[in-house]
Amino acid sequence: MKVAHLSDLHLGYAGAGPGRAGDVLRVFENAMGRISELGPDLVVIAGDVFDHPEVTASPIATFSRSVRALRDSLPGVAVVVAAGARDIPFEAGAHGPLMVIGALPGVEVATTAVRRLVLHDGQLAVTLLPHPAVMASRSLKVSPDRKAKWNVLVAHAALASGRSHAPAIPLQGWDYVALGSSHAYTRVAERVCYSGSLERVGADPWEEAAIDKGFVTAQLDSGEVTLWPVEARAAVSLAPIEATGGGTATVARRLGEALAGVPGGIDGKLVRVPIRGLSADDLAVLDREVLAGVRRRVAELRVEALAGQGASHGVGGA
Repeated sequence: MKVAHLSDLHLGYAGAGPGRAGDVLRVFENAMGRISELGPDLVVIAGDVFDHPEVTASPIATFSRSVRALRDSLPGVAVVVAAGARDIPFEAGAHGPLMVIGALPGVEVATTAVRRLVLHDGQLAVTLLPHPAVMASRSLKVSPDRKAKWNVLVAHAALASGRSHAPAIPLQGWDYVALGSSHAYTRVAERVCYSGSLERVGADPWEEAAIDKGFVTAQLDSGEVTLWPVEARAAVSLAPIEATGGGTATVARRLGEALAGVPGGIDGKLVRVPIRGLSADDLAVLDREVLAGVRRRVAELRVEALAGQGASHGVGGA
């Protein structure tokens, strides 16, 4: 019995670059295509399918199209979703995007309460633990189905780590626990895993620069867990460019040297440029004369104006 595990898709994410919304949709479609080739018996998504509950039609259509293609290739596969914090409508009782995808053939969703599904002629029990259910209790009473041969738990939760709001989730006795909320692939225990996000979609994508992005497959009989990498945007953060002792021409030269030294170049990447000690007026000139050209080459550009002692006091972007 093979399970494919994704989480934190953030479909509908816009980012600060003109093509970032498309990046997120494209990497999801590619991941679903690869999952189709791997032929799992079950696909689980551990929350934050969407970046926010008021997404446009395009992310919903992309999800629907990808699931339909998956099920055309693997007619018996089910796609199950435990809602994340970002999937829940802001107003109680409102219908969010999960209501739409939950109506698709082969898709099962848990939005607010714990839900158990019994699949594959009773051999597989899947317990869905959405974010609202996690936050409603400090101690969650969920346990495997003893009648089933295989038991999978899907939860959108940050596991207890000393924070007062972190829930205690029973992890023993499951054949696999699929977790979401962390954007980094993390093996919590032998059969307990965060798959991480497919793209660098955090508030600071550069914090995720060294993190491999992908989805996970788990073999329930052997316990083997495999991370399958996907091609997410590379993120590059330059060392601070010093403006001390020169004007915009000096900074432009130093910046050009730094950009030229990026392994593999900067084209198509997420690039962060900290500049220390440049006035707002000079930064505006630099933006007009130099940074505009850089923006045309990269997927996203973030310029951080640093004070002389290194404290950030302004951000320019996209």
